[in-house]
Amino acid sequence: MISKKMSEYKKPPVAITTIMSKNEQWTQTVKAVGQVTSNQSTQVTSQISGQVKEINFKSGQTVSKGDVIVQLDDSLLKSKYNNQLAKVKLSKIELERQLILLKTNSTARNSVDKAQAQYAAQSADLEYIASEIDFMSIKAPFAGKLGIRTLNVGDYINPGSLIVDLESINDNYIDISVAESFQPLLVEGQKVTFSNDAYKGKTFTATISAIQPSSNQQSHNINVRAKVEGEGNQLVNGMYINAEIVLNKTVSIVPVPKVAISYSLYGDSVYVVTTENGQKTVQQKLIKVGPRQDDQIGILSGLKQGEEIVTSNQQQLKKGTVVKVNNSRPFPTESHKS
Repeated sequence: MISKKMSEYKKPPVAITTIMSKNEQWTQTVKAVGQVTSNQSTQVTSQISGQVKEINFKSGQTVSKGDVIVQLDDSLLKSKYNNQLAKVKLSKIELERQLILLKTNSTARNSVDKAQAQYAAQSADLEYIASEIDFMSIKAPFAGKLGIRTLNVGDYINPGSLIVDLESINDNYIDISVAESFQPLLVEGQKVTFSNDAYKGKTFTATISAIQPSSNQQSHNINVRAKVEGEGNQLVNGMYINAEIVLNKTVSIVPVPKVAISYSLYGDSVYVVTTENGQKTVQQKLIKVGPRQDDQIGILSGLKQGEEIVTSNQQQLKKGTVVKVNNSRPFPTESHKS
């Protein structure tokens, strides 16, 4: 009796939710990683030895091109300059005197040549001292934002000594690497969207401005640079970003929610509803996944328009399982792994 009852027992249908598949044309995109790069970035250093006399900036200050940020003590050089200036004036007077004498043949041509050479040498020495004085005023090479100060008044610095870092502002790029297989689809002017974990929920935009003409021999990636627009300039040099390039190509797909896909080592698949002996059952179909848009995944092959795709309870299903469709509730938001 018991065995008979057990043999007659039928499992109740598995409750599922579904969507109907349809064909769509999606603009193809490619995902990449990269980092933010300032248009101009440098370490401001000294070109000459000297003692720091004045520091004209605070850490994090914004400066204009040519602003004197550090002044070295140039008093000795100015004394040398005045002394050399006197020598230049004297050599000029001597040259002019020799030229007057030459007109009356009262001096030899050789004496004039010596006077000219002396005047040129003294003038060159004066220009050299003037350039040294100019080097004592350490200037910002371009407009931007200064980093953290590394020296104090009274410090003695040598050529190459670091003064402060300087980064251009509101003028960023992003540098990203893209698989070489996408090279034919990359063109200047394409739009790029990107994000950074420090700005959760925000998406920034950029426009491709340059494409490396060769592929990296080790990674087989192509470097792409894009000009950052608007709010993206608040990111700073070196920040890691996730980017997506919008390619000038469309692809034919069947979009499905990512929760509809079952992932396994044997291939990705979805369950579709079929009718067998008057009952609704499911069949598992292998698919090839393609591009993604938010929580939707484009299926490149394995599905066709008009199929009813299961979006929940896949873990309870296998080929031929009897199901009951109930679309009165939303499907879950997490994909299934088998």
